[in-house]
Amino acid sequence: MNEDIVLEKNDCCCNDITIIKRSCNCRSCEVGPTGPTGPTGATGPTGPRGIQGVTGPTGPTGPAGATGGSFNASLMVHDKSNSIVPINEAVKFNNTNLYNGITYDLNTGEFTVPSDGLYIIHWWVNAKNRKQNGFEKLEDSEECEKHALGIELHQVYPNDLLIAHSSTHNKLAYCETGTINGNAIFSAKAGSTFKFINTSGIDFSLVPNDLYSAAMSVTRVN
Repeated sequence: MNEDIVLEKNDCCCNDITIIKRSCNCRSCEVGPTGPTGPTGATGPTGPRGIQGVTGPTGPTGPAGATGGSFNASLMVHDKSNSIVPINEAVKFNNTNLYNGITYDLNTGEFTVPSDGLYIIHWWVNAKNRKQNGFEKLEDSEECEKHALGIELHQVYPNDLLIAHSSTHNKLAYCETGTINGNAIFSAKAGSTFKFINTSGIDFSLVPNDLYSAAMSVTRVN
Protein backbone atom coordinates (compact mmCIF):
# COMPACT_ATOMS: atom_id res chain seq x y z
CA MET A 1 0.00 0.00 0.00
CA ASN A 2 1.21 3.41 -1.00
CA GLU A 3 -0.77 5.58 1.46
CA ASP A 4 0.88 8.21 3.65
CA ILE A 5 0.96 7.41 7.34
CA VAL A 6 0.20 10.22 9.77
CA LEU A 7 2.30 9.82 12.92
CA GLU A 8 1.19 11.70 15.98
CA LYS A 9 3.45 12.74 18.89
CA ASN A 10 5.03 9.78 20.65
CA ASP A 11 4.43 7.56 17.55
CA CYS A 12 8.17 7.69 16.89
CA CYS A 13 11.26 8.98 18.66
CA CYS A 14 10.72 12.39 17.04
CA ASN A 15 7.89 13.09 19.42
CA ASP A 16 7.84 16.92 19.52
CA ILE A 17 6.06 17.46 16.16
CA THR A 18 3.53 15.71 13.92
CA ILE A 19 5.33 13.97 11.06
CA ILE A 20 3.89 12.80 7.76
CA LYS A 21 6.06 9.98 6.34
CA ARG A 22 5.78 6.54 4.92
CA SER A 23 7.97 5.13 7.61
CA CYS A 24 9.58 6.25 10.84
CA ASN A 25 13.33 6.03 11.17
CA CYS A 26 14.14 6.70 14.79
CA ARG A 27 17.86 7.04 14.09
CA SER A 28 17.21 10.15 12.01
CA CYS A 29 15.48 11.66 15.02
CA GLU A 30 18.52 11.73 17.37
CA VAL A 31 19.06 15.08 19.20
CA GLY A 32 21.86 17.22 17.73
CA PRO A 33 24.31 19.49 19.62
CA THR A 34 22.94 22.53 21.49
CA GLY A 35 22.99 25.68 19.40
CA PRO A 36 24.38 29.04 20.59
CA THR A 37 22.41 31.04 23.14
CA GLY A 38 20.18 33.59 21.53
CA PRO A 39 20.19 37.29 22.44
CA THR A 40 18.51 38.41 25.67
CA GLY A 41 14.96 39.47 25.12
CA ALA A 42 13.58 42.86 26.03
CA THR A 43 12.67 43.46 29.70
CA GLY A 44 9.02 42.91 30.31
CA PRO A 45 6.77 45.49 31.97
CA THR A 46 6.82 45.83 35.78
CA GLY A 47 4.23 43.70 37.43
CA PRO A 48 1.60 45.05 39.81
CA ARG A 49 2.64 45.85 43.39
CA GLY A 50 2.10 42.98 45.76
CA ILE A 51 0.24 43.18 49.01
CA GLN A 52 2.13 44.25 52.16
CA GLY A 53 3.60 41.40 54.10
CA VAL A 54 2.95 40.73 57.74
CA THR A 55 5.00 42.60 60.37
CA GLY A 56 8.07 40.71 61.45
CA PRO A 57 8.89 39.84 65.06
CA THR A 58 10.39 42.48 67.37
CA GLY A 59 14.18 42.50 67.30
CA PRO A 60 16.37 42.11 70.38
CA THR A 61 16.95 45.08 72.70
CA GLY A 62 20.01 47.12 71.73
CA PRO A 63 22.87 48.03 74.08
CA ALA A 64 22.40 50.87 76.57
CA GLY A 65 23.43 54.31 75.30
CA ALA A 66 25.94 56.63 76.90
CA THR A 67 24.89 58.37 80.10
CA GLY A 68 23.52 61.85 79.44
CA GLY A 69 23.94 65.04 81.44
CA SER A 70 22.98 64.87 85.08
CA PHE A 71 20.97 67.75 86.57
CA ASN A 72 20.80 66.17 90.02
CA ALA A 73 22.54 69.01 91.89
CA SER A 74 21.56 72.67 91.83
CA LEU A 75 21.50 75.90 93.83
CA MET A 76 19.84 79.29 93.43
CA VAL A 77 20.37 82.23 95.81
CA HIS A 78 19.71 85.98 95.73
CA ASP A 79 20.08 89.15 97.76
CA LYS A 80 17.67 92.03 98.40
CA SER A 81 19.88 94.18 100.62
CA ASN A 82 22.07 97.26 100.11
CA SER A 83 24.86 95.79 102.22
CA ILE A 84 28.50 96.85 101.84
CA VAL A 85 31.03 94.37 100.42
CA PRO A 86 34.53 95.27 101.71
CA ILE A 87 37.71 94.84 99.64
CA ASN A 88 38.74 91.18 99.27
CA GLU A 89 35.68 90.00 101.20
CA ALA A 90 33.00 87.57 100.03
CA VAL A 91 29.79 88.62 98.29
CA LYS A 92 27.09 87.16 100.53
CA PHE A 93 23.66 86.37 99.11
CA ASN A 94 21.16 86.53 101.97
CA ASN A 95 18.32 84.37 100.58
CA THR A 96 18.26 80.80 99.31
CA ASN A 97 15.65 80.12 96.61
CA LEU A 98 16.34 76.42 96.23
CA TYR A 99 19.08 73.88 96.70
CA ASN A 100 19.46 70.25 95.78
CA GLY A 101 22.74 68.69 96.83
CA ILE A 102 24.74 71.94 96.57
CA THR A 103 24.82 73.62 99.98
CA TYR A 104 25.17 77.36 100.68
CA ASP A 105 26.44 79.08 103.85
CA LEU A 106 24.70 82.44 104.32
CA ASN A 107 27.32 83.51 106.88
CA THR A 108 30.39 82.98 104.69
CA GLY A 109 28.94 83.26 101.17
CA GLU A 110 30.47 79.88 100.31
CA PHE A 111 28.79 77.02 98.43
CA THR A 112 29.92 73.39 98.42
CA VAL A 113 29.36 70.84 95.64
CA PRO A 114 28.35 67.26 96.59
CA SER A 115 30.08 65.20 93.90
CA ASP A 116 32.70 65.15 91.16
CA GLY A 117 31.41 66.68 87.96
CA LEU A 118 31.07 69.58 85.56
CA TYR A 119 29.12 72.59 86.82
CA ILE A 120 27.72 75.73 85.20
CA ILE A 121 27.22 78.95 87.16
CA HIS A 122 25.47 82.27 86.34
CA TRP A 123 25.59 85.46 88.41
CA TRP A 124 24.79 89.17 88.43
CA VAL A 125 25.42 91.84 91.06
CA ASN A 126 24.21 95.47 91.10
CA ALA A 127 27.06 97.40 92.72
CA LYS A 128 27.67 101.05 93.62
CA ASN A 129 31.01 102.84 93.81
CA ARG A 130 31.66 104.11 97.37
CA LYS A 131 35.02 105.78 96.70
CA GLN A 132 35.04 109.61 97.15
CA ASN A 133 38.64 110.25 96.11
CA GLY A 134 39.70 110.99 99.70
CA PHE A 135 37.04 113.62 100.41
CA GLU A 136 34.52 113.31 103.22
CA LYS A 137 31.69 114.85 101.18
CA LEU A 138 30.94 114.54 97.50
CA GLU A 139 30.56 118.33 97.12
CA ASP A 140 34.12 118.81 98.40
CA SER A 141 35.48 117.01 95.33
CA GLU A 142 35.31 118.62 91.90
CA GLU A 143 35.89 115.31 90.16
CA CYS A 144 35.08 111.93 91.70
CA GLU A 145 37.55 109.11 91.26
CA LYS A 146 36.15 106.50 88.86
CA HIS A 147 36.56 102.75 89.33
CA ALA A 148 35.55 99.60 87.55
CA LEU A 149 33.94 97.26 90.06
CA GLY A 150 34.71 93.57 89.80
CA ILE A 151 34.34 90.22 91.50
CA GLU A 152 36.08 86.87 91.12
CA LEU A 153 34.82 83.33 91.63
CA HIS A 154 37.38 81.35 93.63
CA GLN A 155 37.61 77.76 94.73
CA VAL A 156 38.66 78.13 98.38
CA TYR A 157 38.78 74.45 99.40
CA PRO A 158 40.73 72.18 99.14
CA ASN A 159 42.98 74.87 97.62
CA ASP A 160 42.64 78.43 96.33
CA LEU A 161 41.94 78.51 92.59
CA LEU A 162 40.63 81.34 90.39
CA ILE A 163 37.64 80.14 88.34
CA ALA A 164 36.31 83.32 86.70
CA HIS A 165 36.43 87.13 86.79
CA SER A 166 33.82 89.73 85.79
CA SER A 167 33.44 93.48 86.17
CA THR A 168 31.30 96.47 85.25
CA HIS A 169 31.62 97.49 81.60
CA ASN A 170 32.55 101.08 82.52
CA LYS A 171 34.37 102.86 85.31
CA LEU A 172 31.91 104.32 87.79
CA ALA A 173 32.09 107.63 89.62
CA TYR A 174 31.08 107.88 93.26
CA CYS A 175 27.49 106.71 93.83
CA GLU A 176 27.15 105.48 90.27
CA THR A 177 25.74 101.97 89.90
CA GLY A 178 26.76 99.24 87.47
CA THR A 179 25.99 95.57 86.95
CA ILE A 180 28.60 92.85 87.29
CA ASN A 181 27.48 89.68 85.53
CA GLY A 182 28.98 86.55 84.07
CA ASN A 183 28.87 82.78 83.71
CA ALA A 184 31.36 79.94 83.78
CA ILE A 185 31.66 76.18 83.37
CA PHE A 186 34.09 74.48 85.73
CA SER A 187 35.11 71.02 86.91
CA ALA A 188 34.95 70.29 90.62
CA LYS A 189 35.66 67.46 93.04
CA ALA A 190 33.22 66.35 95.71
CA GLY A 191 33.39 68.61 98.76
CA SER A 192 35.02 71.55 96.95
CA THR A 193 33.97 74.98 98.23
CA PHE A 194 33.61 78.23 96.24
CA LYS A 195 32.76 81.90 96.80
CA PHE A 196 32.70 85.29 95.07
CA ILE A 197 35.24 87.88 96.27
CA ASN A 198 35.28 91.68 95.82
CA THR A 199 38.47 92.35 93.82
CA SER A 200 37.64 95.96 92.87
CA GLY A 201 40.31 97.49 95.08
CA ILE A 202 37.60 99.51 96.85
CA ASP A 203 34.49 98.74 98.89
CA PHE A 204 31.20 98.67 97.04
CA SER A 205 27.60 98.40 98.15
CA LEU A 206 24.79 96.29 96.72
CA VAL A 207 21.90 98.16 95.11
CA PRO A 208 18.41 96.61 94.83
CA ASN A 209 17.09 96.93 91.29
CA ASP A 210 13.30 96.69 91.45
CA LEU A 211 13.52 93.76 93.88
CA TYR A 212 16.88 91.98 93.91
CA SER A 213 20.38 93.40 94.26
CA ALA A 214 22.21 90.16 93.28
CA ALA A 215 21.51 86.57 92.24
CA MET A 216 23.42 83.37 91.47
CA SER A 217 22.55 79.87 90.22
CA VAL A 218 24.72 76.74 89.99
CA THR A 219 23.82 73.45 88.27
CA ARG A 220 25.71 70.22 87.74
CA VAL A 221 25.63 69.32 84.05
CA ASN A 222 27.70 66.13 83.98
